[in-house]
Amino acid sequence: MAYPASNKFNYWGQLGVLAGLIGAGLIFGQLIAFIPLLTKMNLNDLKDMENKIFVPENAGVLRVVQFLSTLMLFFVPTVIYAWICHKKPFTHLGFKHTVTAKQALVVIIIMLAALPLVGTLSELTEKLPFSKEMFARFQAAEDAYSKQVAIIGRMNNFNDYLLSLFMLAILPGMFEETLFRGGIQNLLSRWLKIPVLAIIITSAVFSAVHGSYFGFLSRFVLGFILGWMYHRTGNLWLSIIAHAFYNGTAVTVLYITKLKNPNADLSKADPQFPWWTAVVSLFALYGLFVLLNKASQYQVDKPGEEVLMPVENTDQPSWLTTTQDQ
Repeated sequence: MAYPASNKFNYWGQLGVLAGLIGAGLIFGQLIAFIPLLTKMNLNDLKDMENKIFVPENAGVLRVVQFLSTLMLFFVPTVIYAWICHKKPFTHLGFKHTVTAKQALVVIIIMLAALPLVGTLSELTEKLPFSKEMFARFQAAEDAYSKQVAIIGRMNNFNDYLLSLFMLAILPGMFEETLFRGGIQNLLSRWLKIPVLAIIITSAVFSAVHGSYFGFLSRFVLGFILGWMYHRTGNLWLSIIAHAFYNGTAVTVLYITKLKNPNADLSKADPQFPWWTAVVSLFALYGLFVLLNKASQYQVDKPGEEVLMPVENTDQPSWLTTTQDQ
């Protein structure tokens, strides 16, 4: 896909609009997400929210909070940004493409092939020479994150499993890919004219936002895979399918683990991979991306480059226009 250029804002202006909307979405999302919590808490609970609110009994409310906060932080700001800055917002983000069965199958296999590489990197990160204090701090953050995910993704029956798939796989896949690939990577790729650098920067931000120290490298690689997928096709739906499938695989593993042992420690449910499987994973990913390119030839047109559009309003201030657009 060739990304359509804006005829309103230069790249700094686009970045400013997107950053401002994300900031507003963060604040507004926290405010509206706080409303459902009011049904389960009082002012005294604010002092010890983690122990009084983040409990299994409040799983339903916490799911609503999760939905509202991620919707307003990731999805809504990006859509508004694209609408403000670009002629065809959904085309710009990559929503206008169709997905063939072959493409969907290939991206799903790509995510399966990535599991050993991602898992090995996660294990490797935990073995880095952190100080005892730093390791304890990182582990506490991981435990807190795992606790929240376990509550939101509580699965006592099959209906809970389906709900967890929706909340922890489908929604994050849609919302996060819209911002990180359709918004940030798209903008940086057109701006820097070096798509690989844009993917690296976006992947680092993507991983950092999740706040997982031990999982930084593994999420960075996951973000790079999703970013390369988007770069080579311009089809945001493929990145969404891949992201949702990857998260859905993790949810399914947790569900099966709980079925086998209701008292199992879900934080230790991740599969372990020998180091050599990461090497096999790299070669497999290379071959699969070659296959994805072939499956997407009909819609790939100089990925990472932009189509220049004529400026329609010549009365706008010069700082709003790019020299390329003129």
